[in-house]
Parts: sequence; structure tokens; C-alpha cells
Amino acid sequence: MITSLRNEKKLKGLDIEKILKKQKLVFAIWNGSSKKTDPYPLFYLPLKKLFGKAILFDPRKIRHLEGSEKMNELFFSLIDKEKPNYVFTNVRRDEQTIETMEKIREISPNTKIIAFSGDDDKDFEPLKRYQALFVDCTFVAQPNYLKNYYKDGVKNVFMQAGTNLDIHKPIKNVKKIYDVTFIGKPSKPRVEIVKLLIDNKISIKLFGSSWENYPEFKEFCFGPLKADEMIKLVNQSKINLAFSKNKNGIPHFKGRVNMYAACKSFSLVDYFSGYLKFFKNNKEIVMFKDNQDLLKKIKYYLTHDKEREKIAENSYKRIIKEHDIFKEYKNLFTKMIEYPKIFSQKFPKIKGKIIILKKDDMKKSDTEIEELLNGFDYISFSDGDSLPLKYKNYLQAYSLEKTKKQISCCDYYVYDKILGNYLMTNIWRGFARLKREEFNQAISINQISVSKDYFIENLDKFKSFFEGEVINIIDEKNTCFISIPLVRIKKLNGIDSEIISSSFFHKSYAFNAYLLLKQKKIFNPILYRTIYLLLKNPALMNSLIKFLKNKKKWNQAISL
Repeated sequence: MITSLRNEKKLKGLDIEKILKKQKLVFAIWNGSSKKTDPYPLFYLPLKKLFGKAILFDPRKIRHLEGSEKMNELFFSLIDKEKPNYVFTNVRRDEQTIETMEKIREISPNTKIIAFSGDDDKDFEPLKRYQALFVDCTFVAQPNYLKNYYKDGVKNVFMQAGTNLDIHKPIKNVKKIYDVTFIGKPSKPRVEIVKLLIDNKISIKLFGSSWENYPEFKEFCFGPLKADEMIKLVNQSKINLAFSKNKNGIPHFKGRVNMYAACKSFSLVDYFSGYLKFFKNNKEIVMFKDNQDLLKKIKYYLTHDKEREKIAENSYKRIIKEHDIFKEYKNLFTKMIEYPKIFSQKFPKIKGKIIILKKDDMKKSDTEIEELLNGFDYISFSDGDSLPLKYKNYLQAYSLEKTKKQISCCDYYVYDKILGNYLMTNIWRGFARLKREEFNQAISINQISVSKDYFIENLDKFKSFFEGEVINIIDEKNTCFISIPLVRIKKLNGIDSEIISSSFFHKSYAFNAYLLLKQKKIFNPILYRTIYLLLKNPALMNSLIKFLKNKKKWNQAISL
């Protein structure tokens, strides 16, 4: 077995290729079969080139055809049949969950799981730091976040900075017919920048979905591109804009900058220190600090062709020398083979112990409750209408230890005996978007764990929560969020339709009902149970009606 190779043995590049040619990999990235998005050309094709057998399984595509249950059944059947050496996936909050990773190990114990994490700038704190505990390697695309994993004691991480040089490359004899182009979806920071450029008479072309929702950009937008069309466009553009800020306006590493460099094409990107680990500023990459700086640099480089082309040439030389994704993969698998103890799934030990307090416990005197806590460090709660999932107590205790905060708040499912998990919260998103009184209304005591000291200091408050008072203790300073559903609750107590309609809840029951109707399975018990539940719960019914009236939200839900 390869995993029995001694750590001291170093493998030559040719040797690792020979080894991998005899092995199998299952590529199970969400939307991984789409040739319009990055996973297929950037990840799958190089892996297919490297492995003897690379099996493509797209959970999103199969879910949309067959539903969640059938998708999972087919996925586990594939793992059982192939017993792959590796599974390359992205762990999600739902569908491909931490439980999915555990099931893979149960079916195929020798399979190594590699999980891609592309958005640590927004996902590390509430999500990725916990999901990383369930895989053998996390493939990280945000260079500034490697230190965050290391700080948590998670060493089985690997930096992804390469691009596919077989696809992303210069095209000979192609003329630069576009002044400025941008490829990607609109967001608030991007829309503002595009408006500024248009107002200043910059000739810009926009490619990507959803720009058509802005009437003022109608003559400038041209829809999404296929992979080959994208490469041609990049080669035809004098200036490729690469906006690095995420939806929250925070700069992060954008892999598309590497793609532009690989095409020997010039790009302008908003300033982010992470790029300086890969390119020399103003020699191999040009960044702008604000909108006026961007406008100034666009005008300058449109009139200084030789200088622009020299920078593009320099960035091309750097990328082909150091950031070939194929070489990066060879390095990754070499490391995983050489250092099996590092690149293996493990759960760090937690120092503290956690106790679950129930309704009857909270009716006892303060002294009796404090006596119950002897020998415990953390407290979780159960009101009798909930079912904690396997890793709830572990992850919440772990989160409190790592963050040094007083409260841990996880996501929850709303559960029905026939429908299963028909609603799922997104606690992190809800906290950022909802008013505090709305957010508090949707909080359940079952999703909270706290430190012992905090509990004792606020004992009267916690007693009132069990009496039906709104939970109002969550804030950014004292709370760490785990954006993973770790508990099932049976009832939606007093939550109005506005909150259910919001992005706080993912409505899987709506998607399942839609799928059954689309497949003309109108005599399915799940469909009738959904109707029963809607009639029984007016807030849920009102939420669905509002949801269906909003075409944009409906399209988003069925394309998750």
C-alpha cells in the first residue's frame, strides 16, 4: 500500500505520476460538470490527466434530476463500487455534509478525502474551520487563511494557487479588439465601479449572468461564456478587470488573475496584499487602490501598449514557471503520500466537558443547578422537542475553546417524520442581514451552548428562555457561530412568515415539492405531507406564496 511508504522516502515527479496512473479518484464537486464554471477546467481536467481513472460525479446535477435522497444513494453506491483512493469534493452545509464524509469512511476506509475551500474570507470562521476536521486535506484558495488553520492546530492544509495551463493560454494571431472587459456576476461593489466607468466614457463589456437585471447596463452586458469563449475573450482584451472584493466589500484572492496571466493578458485588480506573495507589484501585476485610481490606470494603460504588454509578458513567465495546477497537484499527492500522519483526518481533543440541561433541570433551585455542573465546563440545552446530531456537543465545545467566546450558536434543521429535514437555518447569514428582533425570534435554545461561567452569571435569563422568553443574548462579540446544522427541532415556535421567507431559512421542502411536480409524481406521500404541513402552519404557507411570487428567489433556490 502507498500509505505504508516511509515518510523519509522522497518521490520523484515521474514516480508520483506512475503511482497515480494506477489509482482512482472520484471528483464530486458541486456543479463540477458545468463547463461554464471553474471546477471542471481548473480541477477536474488536470486530475483526469493525472489519474488512471477520474470519475466525475456532480451532486448538484443529479440532485436536480433525482432529488437529494437518490443523489446520496447513487453517490454512496459509487464509493462502494469503486473504493477510490481519493475523493475530491467540497464539504457543504447540506447535501455533502460532515455526515457524508463520515459515511465515505465507513464504506471505504482507505479512501482519502480532499476538500476544496475557496471562500475562507467569508466562510472560515463559521464553517470551514469545523469542516476541515472531517477530511484528510483541505485545499485552500485564500493564501492569507493558511495561518488561521495552523492556529487551530489543523496542519493538513495545502495552498491552491495554480491554473490549468492546458486551457488557459495565449492564442496566436488574436487581435486586442476590446478595451476593457469584466467576467463575473454583479455585486454591490462591482456595480458601483461599472457605473463610474460608464459615466466616464470607458468602453467596457460585461460577461456573466445577472447583469441583465440592471437596465442601465443593457447595452454593455453579453451574458455568460463557455470555457473556450472565455479564453478567447481574455486574449482579445486590452485590459481584463478582476474585482477582488467579495459581497461584503472585503478583498480576497481571485484565481481569475492567474488565468489572465496564463493567457499573457493584462489585468487590473483592486489592491490585495495576498497577490504580492505571487506577483511583483507594477511589474507582474497592476493593482488599483480606489475607483479614481482605477479610472486613472485604465486611461494610462489603454494608451501605453508596450508597457501594458510587457507586464502581461512578465506575469505569463511567472505563472508558467510557478503556478501550473498540474504540478501543484503532483506536489499535493506527493505530500499526502510522504506524510500520511499529517494528511489524515483527526479530531483534536477538547479539554472541557459538556453537559446537556433539560426543562426539568432548569426548574431546580440555583444551588441544585450549580451542583449539577460540577466537573463540567460547557452547557448545552434541550427543551424536549429537539434531537442533537452526532457532533453537536463536540463541535460546540471545540468552538468555545478555539474562539474563547462565551456562546456557541449552531444552525438547526426543522424536522418532520415524513418530510425529514424540510427547513434549514443559515445563522451566519441571518445575523448579518436581519434586524436583531427578527433574528432573535428565530433562535432556539436547542442550538446554543455556553461556557459555565457565562451560564452561572446569567442563570435567571436562561430560566426565562425555557419559559418562552425571546433569546436575546447573541451578539458578535460574545458568540461564535457554527454554520452547520447540528440539531433537529420539531416545531417552529412563533416565527412569522417574513422571517421564514427571508434568506435565514433554506426551504428544501419547496424544492422537493417542485421536483415531484416536475416529475409528475403527484401521488407521492411527501407531496401530500407538504400540503398538510402548509395548511397546518399559516406562516409557512404565507412564506411559500411570497417565495413563489419572487421569481428571482425561486430560481436561486432551485439552483443551489
